[in-house]
Amino acid sequence: MLDQFRVFSIVAQTKSFSKAAKLLHLSQPAVSSKIQTMEEALGVKLFTRTSQGVKLTEAGKIAYEYTTRFLDMEQSMNNDINHFLSSGHQLIIGSSCTSGNYALPGSISNFKQKFPQANIKLNISNSQETIGKLHKGEIDVAIVDGDVETNHAVRLLDQIDLVFVAANTDKFKKTKLTLKELKTKPFIVREKGAAVRTVMEKLCVANNCTLQDFNVIAEMNSLHSIKAAVLSGAGVTLLPLISVRKEIKEGSLRILQVEGLDLQIDVNLVYPIDEESSPLVQNFVKFLTDSKQRGLCWME
Repeated sequence: MLDQFRVFSIVAQTKSFSKAAKLLHLSQPAVSSKIQTMEEALGVKLFTRTSQGVKLTEAGKIAYEYTTRFLDMEQSMNNDINHFLSSGHQLIIGSSCTSGNYALPGSISNFKQKFPQANIKLNISNSQETIGKLHKGEIDVAIVDGDVETNHAVRLLDQIDLVFVAANTDKFKKTKLTLKELKTKPFIVREKGAAVRTVMEKLCVANNCTLQDFNVIAEMNSLHSIKAAVLSGAGVTLLPLISVRKEIKEGSLRILQVEGLDLQIDVNLVYPIDEESSPLVQNFVKFLTDSKQRGLCWME
């Protein structure tokens, strides 16, 4: 019935079935059908046609007054429920570096548009540390890269590409390498516990070698510090494509194609299976996993 009230209200305001149809993104016959159904339910005519469009009958004017009250009450109810769902609890999101820096700022902004009262804190660390914080109850949900070992719920959100990159200089002029050639290049790695580090370790296992077989010159715990080192010409590294897309486009970094390797990594949402979790947590989980929502919002 509320749907009919909304259609009736717009027709009354615009004094036109066709204008109302455009505003409501409906066909004119659909608008007419809803008004007819409402008239049949009430047993009265709500509009009369004039040369300027339609106008409310006396019964229509009464119906319009009540319709306005009903719609105002619906809006107040929705506002109060949204306030309840987004307040009274701080949502602490834990995230690995890639999602935390390149997706969640936009995602949180979109979520705040839906729940403006939400009190949200973003905590960024590597994937292993983030999962540890979730198990200790220090964060409410985790968005992490790579495989996850946990007894909590795990939902795949996305999959992102990983690329080997180097400074776009004559020092790294060759862009197609074998794995054997890659091992000779000065290499910068993430710290233990970082998902990209785990990918490198698994790559080594699959090729009967270890990280010690690479020319590792530095270990860093930040995407940004590694990127700065590579930009300075210090060496080669493996990074999520999303984190270096701008530098590749500008020409300051180049992708190194390594023969036989096409690397990707999963981005997972991890959260407790707990019916008592706050409405705010439940709504954030739904926001990220529901196909009708915007979910992760990667930077262009």
